[in-house]
Amino acid sequence: MKKSVVVCAALLFLAVVVPAPVIAAVNFDLGIKAGVSMANNQWSDDDGTEKSLIRPTFGVFAVINLNANLAIQPELNYLTMGEWWTVTDGKIVETFSYLHIPVLIKARLAKQGKFIPVVFAGPALGILLSAKEDGDDVKSFFKSTDFGADFGAGAEMAAGNMKLIFDVRYYLGLTNAYNGTGFSMKNRNFILTVGAIF
Repeated sequence: MKKSVVVCAALLFLAVVVPAPVIAAVNFDLGIKAGVSMANNQWSDDDGTEKSLIRPTFGVFAVINLNANLAIQPELNYLTMGEWWTVTDGKIVETFSYLHIPVLIKARLAKQGKFIPVVFAGPALGILLSAKEDGDDVKSFFKSTDFGADFGAGAEMAAGNMKLIFDVRYYLGLTNAYNGTGFSMKNRNFILTVGAIF
């Protein structure tokens, strides 16, 4: 189901911005990935003692190959933001679960080969699924959407009828995710994933 949504969204995007002769030459691939994220959100009142929140991440994506070097890659990912810090009687953990939807422009730095390095960047929309502080629901205190940018580098490796992918990226939240007054919070996340393109 998620793969169908990604492909439909990608086709709609192409129909709007890409001329018909170019679309005719485009080919599509689908992929899956999983890995680990290391979030450390930026609150306006942080004092530097906050620690990174390490959580699993996973997702699906489409690769819309415009040519041998250039592709558009829309994704649907489950991603956790947050941070934690110690207090006198233990620690406080903030976790924010998002449906993370980047649309990346991906450049392959070689046209062919078993190992092809890539770089990518693009805007990303986050849809807040849950927000908790020490297990308590605090979703009402945070905005339902977040907007920022993904950028990073990786590699594609040939493996039979598919490609293995390695992806290192950083998510930079550009909007205030906090819904209250007096403070602001921006999401930050360093993400490592591996996956496969079919």
